Amino acid sequence: MKVGPGMVRLGLAAAVFVSHFSSLAIGVPAVASFFALSGYWISGLWEQQPERGWRRYGSFVMGRWLRVAPLLLVAVAGQVVINWALGVAPLTAHSGAWWGAQFFIAGSAFPGLVLPPQWSLDVEMQFYLAAPVLCFLLWRVPRRAGWAVGLLLLGLAVAMLVSGSSPTAALLPQHLGFFLIGVLFRQRAPMPLEKSLRWLAAGACAVLGAFPGLWPLLSSRQVTGDSPPEVLAQQGLLMFVLGLCLLPLVLPSVRGASTPRDRFLGDLAYPIYLFHWWFRSIAYAVRPEDASAGRKLLEVAGSALGTVLVSVVLLWLVDRPLQGWRRRLGKRAAAADLLRRGHRKSSSSLSDH
Repeated sequence: MKVGPGMVRLGLAAAVFVSHFSSLAIGVPAVASFFALSGYWISGLWEQQPERGWRRYGSFVMGRWLRVAPLLLVAVAGQVVINWALGVAPLTAHSGAWWGAQFFIAGSAFPGLVLPPQWSLDVEMQFYLAAPVLCFLLWRVPRRAGWAVGLLLLGLAVAMLVSGSSPTAALLPQHLGFFLIGVLFRQRAPMPLEKSLRWLAAGACAVLGAFPGLWPLLSSRQVTGDSPPEVLAQQGLLMFVLGLCLLPLVLPSVRGASTPRDRFLGDLAYPIYLFHWWFRSIAYAVRPEDASAGRKLLEVAGSALGTVLVSVVLLWLVDRPLQGWRRRLGKRAAAADLLRRGHRKSSSSLSDH
């Protein structure tokens, strides 16, 4: 059975949910796949941008901000209220500068986050700002050179992880290789050795099974922020490798047709990624230290149900109306730009005569 791109995105969001409600550290590889998918789709969106010059760039960035910001700001504001209700921090704990950083998204991780999954959206927004330049450059290099650039950027990520950078650091250079793999998958297909690389995930599972010494690196209980730097670097490298192994399985999904149901599931992935943290923070705050396995399981099931319900409601009440408005705004801008270009051509023809 062929899995559509929407189902794949929902599966990746579910992996992040599982990682935050358990000790299984699989969230970062899933986010790496999100970055690659984003690279693929953003490359296509930039190609289809109708305007020219700075107006094209401004419309593109504003369109991407409108796609990400509404639900994100709702999630951040909701988490601030939840933290206040739980006694974690007062409502006035955050300055105007902090709220300004959350509004612009890019750079929002540096003054501190109340919503931990937001680090990836900070990186996403940084990529949106740089994507037009990157697409412009990649269109002008041969296919093999483009893929070589992608490999070099993956090597940069390895170097940053070895030097002590966190796998969830909101630094675009560390994650740029994954974005570029997605861009190249669209612009410079096929991926080198694509069919053979699909066995990477199976190979990674076989290696993990054969070397039990690697298993503690998959546990957020075994590896914490207080672990030695070399252990943190090893975990970061393992997350990086697992993220790479997922790409040959995830990226081909974009070539398949997406049904309305599949598109809905894909749209649901983003709010689930955001709003599950509301329920996670509440569940962990009220859970007693001696909670039984049965209670923990009920908490996870209730959190999953609550996350889906909140995601569906906010998808319909907030995201769908705003995205409809965003698309109408884009069509009007495209029509206006077409009229301007037509007027310029007419003026030029008259001057020639």
